[in-house]
Amino acid sequence: MNQRHCATCLRTAVPVEVKKVRCNVRQFRDRTFELWRCVGCQSLHCEKVDDLASYYANYPIREQTLDAFVRSWYRVILRRLLAAGLRKDHRVLDYGCNQGLFLQFMAEQGYARCVGYDPYVEAYRAAQVLEQRYDFVVSLDVIEHDADPRAFLQKLVALLAPGGALCVETPNAEGILLKESEEYLHAIHAPYHEHILSQRGLEQLIAEQGLVNVAFYDRWYMDSWLPGAARKLFERLMLLAGNDLDSGYEKPRFDLFWRHPSLIFYLFFGYFLPSQKRDHMMVIARPRTASSTAAVATTTRRMRPSNGSDSALHRA
Repeated sequence: MNQRHCATCLRTAVPVEVKKVRCNVRQFRDRTFELWRCVGCQSLHCEKVDDLASYYANYPIREQTLDAFVRSWYRVILRRLLAAGLRKDHRVLDYGCNQGLFLQFMAEQGYARCVGYDPYVEAYRAAQVLEQRYDFVVSLDVIEHDADPRAFLQKLVALLAPGGALCVETPNAEGILLKESEEYLHAIHAPYHEHILSQRGLEQLIAEQGLVNVAFYDRWYMDSWLPGAARKLFERLMLLAGNDLDSGYEKPRFDLFWRHPSLIFYLFFGYFLPSQKRDHMMVIARPRTASSTAAVATTTRRMRPSNGSDSALHRA
């Protein structure tokens, strides 16, 4: 087996694991892509695809709208940002904002100083927003799409105002079992996810930029108590509908509820039976100071409430 170069930890070595995985978008479901795991940091990497732009031409995620379910998931993010010190007078940048749904949600909640940037969306590609500095820089499910995660993170950190906070949400390679790739197909999302960082890899990149973690969450924000918004429900629905990403953005198939009564239970109570998967992570970090360094060295606590609420590793 040939040696590979890890874009996360920069180690060149023989991968510890290699597997072909199918695309989870219906149009390309018959195409498979090679994924390999770094022996050092455990990050996952997808084979390079020369015509990657063609895969985004009819990207299902662009069909998402700001409905009640999406709002319930964004409330999870907002709670985490508030716990990290977000105030309504803070300047917030959503980097890689896609269609701007999170910006719309934040505006509804009274956060008037939120702006977005996305070089692939006409409404948000104005580079002027990158000339400002922000109290919070948020990047939700973006870094894994970038060809150079280290350079991407450097861009985000450069946009922080003094004392500002960085929030990165991304899949966690350490929680993805390649041998059960169909179960983790949407976190893998080949070939769209070029580099899936491990927790170890992401924290290494953050530390290299002089930041220290304020909080680490290993429960996916797309898991809410609102009936119909539990991860347990929508992942099961997608699996029964063929396990393609497209089905998550189409009208629900009510026939599946009659054929699989457990879905009705998950509809109302799925949130309180949280998934045991740890294939997503959210890190909130701030610039390292003498006081924060001392606090990290002496105070580390993990909270995993049994009632299904948010769990976080706080480093105060």
